Amino acid sequence: MGFEPVEDFEKLNNRASVMIDLYTKSLYSFIDFDDDHEMRKKAVKQAVALQISYMSETGITTAEDKQNLTSISIGRTSVSYGAGQKSATSRPSFGLCLDALALLDSVGFGYCGVDYDR
Repeated sequence: MGFEPVEDFEKLNNRASVMIDLYTKSLYSFIDFDDDHEMRKKAVKQAVALQISYMSETGITTAEDKQNLTSISIGRTSVSYGAGQKSATSRPSFGLCLDALALLDSVGFGYCGVDYDR
């Protein structure tokens, strides 16, 4: 997929998988992953890879780490958050990076609407 190898791959893969299972409400405990739509399978695989890369680069491996973040440095880039600068989300992200969230949302995960027909 074009990602760099990471140290502690198994640990990060397990943690990323748990985060994505939480976000998808453990969908793949109820249906077989291989029987799902190709588009969703691809998005889930890419989201896991993005989350592993994110955790490896930032050191943020839990939702608590992300919530308590006051500053972050990646390479030569550094960002500091002052009091009140973090935006509140309307739904839990379970520590997922924004790229993984966007991918999962693009295929319908995270949707909490009601199917209503008159």
